[in-house]
Amino acid sequence: MASFISDFGLIWYLRELNKKEFMKFKDFLIQEILELKLKQVSSTKVKKASREDLANLLLKCGENQAWDMTFRILQKINRKDLTERATGAIVGNPNLYRDHLKKKLTHDCPKK
Repeated sequence: MASFISDFGLIWYLRELNKKEFMKFKDFLIQEILELKLKQVSSTKVKKASREDLANLLLKCGENQAWDMTFRILQKINRKDLTERATGAIVGNPNLYRDHLKKKLTHDCPKK
């Protein structure tokens, strides 16, 4: 069952980035991969990846993880238009939206 962040959906967001933004996106993605210690995706493959290949690499981490990383990176490269559009899209997918809110609220509110 495909959701909005299916292969095609993710490719659409990546295609909206100009060349400079796409390179920044890949740099931030490599940082995320290293920080999260994701073994499913190698930084070498990220560096060489086209937009389509990068979408496939991201989805190897799982749909929710791919969404979380994409959303964070779009924020880092100041593509507010895309983050707003993506937020609107996940609202239509209750499972992704619930997971997104859960992570956002857990991250923003320190545990007591």
